[in-house]
Amino acid sequence: MKKIIAYAALFSAGMVFSTASLAGINMLAECNDCSSLASQRAANKLQGKSVFVVDFVNRTAKKYIVKEEGNALLTSMTLGELNRINQQFDYRKVHLRSVKP
Repeated sequence: MKKIIAYAALFSAGMVFSTASLAGINMLAECNDCSSLASQRAANKLQGKSVFVVDFVNRTAKKYIVKEEGNALLTSMTLGELNRINQQFDYRKVHLRSVKP
């Protein structure tokens, strides 16, 4: 009985943390086979603080910081952010890599 309760607690904690980490990446734009200018425009359209632009044709992901003036600046992506994006699009069977600024 104690094992069942322990497994249930671990399972529910895992579900809470996995959904919370995926909810942290809510500003996603898809821009397939587009230029850097087009991906920057896609980031500007979302108007979030941190915007992630994914390209499934070239298998890349970019992170932009959008300033108040509407200028999107390409920044470095952490390994954790890249892993969360890859987990979110796991059904596509494509592993994205980050683009360095």
